[in-house]
Amino acid sequence: MIARFEMRAGAGTEPIVLAGIAAAPLDPPALTAQVRRADCGGVVVFEGTVRSPNEGHAVLALEYEAWEERVGEQLDRFARDAAARHGLGGVLAVHRVGRVEVGEPAVVVAAVSPHRRAAFEAASELIDRIKREAWIWKKELRADGEQWVEGCEQGGAVT
Repeated sequence: MIARFEMRAGAGTEPIVLAGIAAAPLDPPALTAQVRRADCGGVVVFEGTVRSPNEGHAVLALEYEAWEERVGEQLDRFARDAAARHGLGGVLAVHRVGRVEVGEPAVVVAAVSPHRRAAFEAASELIDRIKREAWIWKKELRADGEQWVEGCEQGGAVT
């Protein structure tokens, strides 16, 4: 398992942050439990799962590649930025690498806040930023072949 998780327990007003990549299947409830706090009533969790079909093609699985030496730090920074911007008590940003089967989660984001609005806004902004900026690339393994699809705009294509 490739894991680049970093968890820092909240002390007072410090947020609990869990961010990184993993080669093993993700367990969204177990991950989210690690960033929950008794002083926060709003918990918003987003799971991005592999779907089929996509754009008229039968998808067998997705294969994710990442700049493993850097992406853990990047996801941690995104999570901390979201926590600071929205006053979160906890934040989660974990992405799979390697082969991910249809129906399995490829990414899990959670925002934990005293109130729901901040949690919803933070979770939405965080997943959008991950999709846009994280050094993670996705290849569709289709019944009719393979195709690289979206990747981060700043990182370029993987060859």
